[in-house]
Amino acid sequence: MKEFRKIDYSEYKDKYDENIKEKLHTSPKDIDIEAMRAYIYGYTFTEQYARCIFPDELSMDYWSDECGDDLDDELERINNMSLDDIKKEMMDALENDTIDMYDVSTVQERLILEAIDSTGDGESPETALCVIDVDQEYEYLHRVFPFYVLSMFRQSVKDGIDCLEFEPNIYGVERIYFDVKRRFDVGYPSFNEEND
Repeated sequence: MKEFRKIDYSEYKDKYDENIKEKLHTSPKDIDIEAMRAYIYGYTFTEQYARCIFPDELSMDYWSDECGDDLDDELERINNMSLDDIKKEMMDALENDTIDMYDVSTVQERLILEAIDSTGDGESPETALCVIDVDQEYEYLHRVFPFYVLSMFRQSVKDGIDCLEFEPNIYGVERIYFDVKRRFDVGYPSFNEEND
């Protein structure tokens, strides 16, 4: 069972460290999960976050684009497989303990995913995965198995919890929850502020 610790944003009020941005470029393997959590969730206390401005380094897509992305090839491979072949591949990976739930090509993508995964399991509103922007939800879904092979059919938000529901699937995954309350708490800039 995965252990996680919900985000208490007050813990990260003065923890955003701009130096982590450079470290992500030069020595990402030296960054631990807590430093990554501070970088991501501490960023929500900056003026830039309040203005909906995000550094590239907070985006998994940025790292994927920078270092090559094999995700499209993997999705095409999976789409051409039968359900029986997918099940067999999964069972083999589980039996051999070689399963990697992340489909990433960079250390930086993995760090962001691990930081998000450290906040919850996404199985209920109470254990929703904490993200600082809806874009992070979609980046997460495109990189974590089995979500990247599922079809979403409904999305709803209640009290800052985003619920994504999936079509029936062989994995039995009906939905995933993301906590986006921080974005609502901070708010969105008005049109005039965006153009200043």
